Amino acid sequence: MKLNKSNVDSIVLTEKGQTIYRDSDLIGFAVRATTKSKVYIVERRSLGKLYRVTLGRTNEITFAEAKKKAQTVLAEISNGMYQKKKEENENNPTLQQAFDLYLKHRKLKALSINTYNHCIGTFLSEWLDKPIFEITKKQVFDKFLKLSEYSESQANLVLKVFGSIWRFAQIHYSSDEDPILKHNPVDVIPAKRGWNKVKPRTRHLDEASIHTYYNAVLNYYTERSLYDDESKNAVRDLVLFIMYTGCRRNEAQTLKWENIDIEKGLFVFKDPKNGDDHTLPMGDHLFEIMKTRYENKVSEYVFPATFSAKNNTHVSGAGGLLEKIGADTGIYISLHDLRRTFATICNNLDYGQYTIKRLLNHRSGARSDVTGSYVQVSVKKLRLAMNDIEAVYQGRLNCFD
Repeated sequence: MKLNKSNVDSIVLTEKGQTIYRDSDLIGFAVRATTKSKVYIVERRSLGKLYRVTLGRTNEITFAEAKKKAQTVLAEISNGMYQKKKEENENNPTLQQAFDLYLKHRKLKALSINTYNHCIGTFLSEWLDKPIFEITKKQVFDKFLKLSEYSESQANLVLKVFGSIWRFAQIHYSSDEDPILKHNPVDVIPAKRGWNKVKPRTRHLDEASIHTYYNAVLNYYTERSLYDDESKNAVRDLVLFIMYTGCRRNEAQTLKWENIDIEKGLFVFKDPKNGDDHTLPMGDHLFEIMKTRYENKVSEYVFPATFSAKNNTHVSGAGGLLEKIGADTGIYISLHDLRRTFATICNNLDYGQYTIKRLLNHRSGARSDVTGSYVQVSVKKLRLAMNDIEAVYQGRLNCFD
């Protein structure tokens, strides 16, 4: 087929395996469709060697850009320059190549991968095609200063991510015979100025706001509240779930029914942020919410988006609810602030540190806390704590005196 923008757009993803659509006009130029993506590629045999080169996803570069890039690569393969460039760059990868390899080798959680992609793709996009070992200390320091004007915490994160990728590339591409002896350019930041000192956030619901906010969440309704299906009140119940459990946003959003014991009123976060499965009992009100949701379940998610045969996804957040309640009450918080509120309530109720750690799934048993690895907190005690926390939100128990 003769490839053009129109017929590339019309190519459908495969149900399994891959299908290659070759251009009849520019020989060697093609589109490879898989179950997840469509990619522009070059395939050309030269001097007995088969070259397969990925040019980019069809939704990331235009057809015209891909064809122009293919013409350049095909010419370089024919005159031998492509192989020469490849050999020259084997120990001097671009940031994009080093980053791709980093993601391939490191066992990162989906949330971490999204964070890394955001840092590199949003703030360091102009460096992606640069050889990573040619990015200078001055460029790194200037970037750090510029990002610090935008957000000091973001500047720290972006350059620390870059530093991690650089260190990985240095080790990966070095050999005993040909070591890479350059210093990590990120080292210039602590040497010249120091990392930005970012104060930890402390925003949470206090005695003056907790009941107002809780009642606003409890009475939050949308058009979807009128439907008797599993998406009814999904966002409201997600927020109540986070308030009652102190869990992380991603843990709640992605929670599946396979991780709920509806008979015993238990739930499990599988392999959350710190790598440990986290089992907790429900308080009485949360248990009633879960039983109601269970009666209407269709999808695998506890808090699904509007369900259809083609759309089995979880809710993406609670931005609409947070904005609406903020406008109504003047109380603006984030979902993570609710986790901080949960921890504050636990502390004010004078639970022991090991009970609080267990509720929040913070590690015990570090070298400085050997006792923590021996202390076991019973499900019965945890359930009492969960009911007390519900009582604080509901105004039946005061923990702020």
